[in-house]
Amino acid sequence: MEGSLDRQLSAERPTERRAGRRDDTLGALGELLDSVRNDGEFQALAVADPTGVLVAGAGAYADCEELAALAPLVARRAANDTIPTRLDVVTRKMEVRRLIIDGIEVLLCGQGGETDALRRAAAGCARILGARRR
Repeated sequence: MEGSLDRQLSAERPTERRAGRRDDTLGALGELLDSVRNDGEFQALAVADPTGVLVAGAGAYADCEELAALAPLVARRAANDTIPTRLDVVTRKMEVRRLIIDGIEVLLCGQGGETDALRRAAAGCARILGARRR
């Protein structure tokens, strides 16, 4: 009888959404990006350094590399640039967020997908990469 009560109590407890939490930073970042990519319907998501080097990504590797390489150009594009360039065509469906985490700049970029999901990814990046994590 007691065993069935334990099973009933464990069935009533909500499952912890972070039950599979990872201790390694890159693994946690990869899982976050993969989750946001699926939920937000992104083709690809990437975290890059300010020089365009891919740090972590979700989606096809070539897409993540391309997003990372273009992110610094998109993040620093002149607001008054009126002449369309090839970059405008390539980056039309790309969104870049410049994040400063503990004084270090990282670029979060997505291709396609929902803006709200990218906001969730930015918050997750700050949580995972921030000093609190250590």
